[in-house]
Amino acid sequence: MTNKDYRIVPYSEALNQPLLLFEKGIVQGGSIKLEIVKDHFLSRAIVFTNFQALLATDPQQHIAGTAIGAQTTIEVNGNCMQAGFGFDAKIALNRRKMGLGTKLAQQMHGQFFEPNGLTKNYMTAKSSNIPVLKMISRAFSATWIYDFTYLTIPASARMRNAPISRQNHPKFGVRLFDQQDVPGTYYTLFESGLGHFHSFKMYRVKISSVAPAYKFGLRLLKKCFRAKYGKLPGEGDTISFSVLYNHAPHNLEGINEVLHDLQKRGISHLLVCCKKGDAIFHSLKSIAVNSYDYCLVSDFNLTNNDCVNIDARCL
Repeated sequence: MTNKDYRIVPYSEALNQPLLLFEKGIVQGGSIKLEIVKDHFLSRAIVFTNFQALLATDPQQHIAGTAIGAQTTIEVNGNCMQAGFGFDAKIALNRRKMGLGTKLAQQMHGQFFEPNGLTKNYMTAKSSNIPVLKMISRAFSATWIYDFTYLTIPASARMRNAPISRQNHPKFGVRLFDQQDVPGTYYTLFESGLGHFHSFKMYRVKISSVAPAYKFGLRLLKKCFRAKYGKLPGEGDTISFSVLYNHAPHNLEGINEVLHDLQKRGISHLLVCCKKGDAIFHSLKSIAVNSYDYCLVSDFNLTNNDCVNIDARCL
């Protein structure tokens, strides 16, 4: 079959359970394989006021791929604008390299982004996820890549009282735009101005398997650096997250209050997004157990010299 044999159809509630099973079968990662755990297929989508979910199905009505688009706010160099955000793009393992991802992206553009007047659109992807980057580049006539980094910080960690550099304002930040439209159960805001968005209400991550060499390495880390790595999750564990927002050098000292709140709630980790090498990165890298490179891939001109703030719901 070619991608012409596949239909692109809108989401219907009757397909929720089949879609959850479909997502369960798509494991991410290499040596450490991760499975996304959600209570509902639209768990990530319903936090947006305006969204569209599309599915690719074969002639036998089997699900072959998914994609969701939402209307969001992005701030570039101090100017806020409406944009389309694409996420949860997944293709069945045995249906890849057929152009289905590109077809879904093009249909999302034609059925959702264009009708809503969203002329600027983007996705986020791991920098090492070459298939997704290629799919996006094929879907649009031109693409731009903007780099950022995720830091994974255990809720049990605490930042030491060390001076924070305030010389350079970070070029990348996270906000919760249109907060009035977001149910209060999805975020916590502190007097410091810091907030954490409750990503754990949308999805969790299960470690489905760990390669033997990595298991050995993890055991060594836990044994030799117990204070920092003693509570690293292992095979079979499910990890819950919140995403930090409104962070800047002037209020970063309040992060310990955020971590304490997460620990009380039983949430295992805080995700902090920043630019590698900026003041946020240097201040927090010592308490992070992991960092990984990500990128924002857009169909509009965006360079690493631009100052960008994106919505916490898009992470």
